Amino acid sequence: MKISPCFLLVLAACFYPLAGMAQNAAKPMQAELMRSTSGREIEDFGLASGSTPLQKGAVYDVVRQENGGVVLSVGGKNVLVQNDSVSVTEKPQTTATSSGFVPGKVVLISAKYTIEGDQPRNVKNNLKKLIPETLLKEPLEIIVTDALSLAAQDQGQSQRSIVVTRNAVGVFTRTPAKNVLTVQYIYNGQRFTKQVPEGEKLVLP
Repeated sequence: MKISPCFLLVLAACFYPLAGMAQNAAKPMQAELMRSTSGREIEDFGLASGSTPLQKGAVYDVVRQENGGVVLSVGGKNVLVQNDSVSVTEKPQTTATSSGFVPGKVVLISAKYTIEGDQPRNVKNNLKKLIPETLLKEPLEIIVTDALSLAAQDQGQSQRSIVVTRNAVGVFTRTPAKNVLTVQYIYNGQRFTKQVPEGEKLVLP
């Protein structure tokens, strides 16, 4: 049976778009959370086993897209979220720098600045101003100071006390305890927690 060349052209034209779709589907995709939400953990057989809280601004790899939802890779788990909770784009090709640093985006979850035993001060908004919204291409260093919290600045001064005894008058200086910054953040889909004392460097990621 001889096949007409015209028939081969028509057949190729029909399958070419499908091949292109398959090629596009093979491209790695990522999804950015447009709002904080909870996703359903999906087992291998499609059964839901629990929920995972997801932070606005976090970016995760896309496992697959389904009708009405997107399955994300979150900490080694497959998590299903609604389409309107994420923005799906093609994953940029990021390669490690010569020093081994892998570029990524820092998504701040929380930041507390306080002395142990005191009420935690929320400094998330102040710290967020110091973190670029674009991809980091090298480690970011931030000096932890009382500039993060106006309420903490009064603690930065040494306090002198006068002690009067029967035989002498003494003056001693009491240096207040240092504040500690506790930060929780997401970087390239992984969650981290760091604690840095006042006066030292917070290094991200």
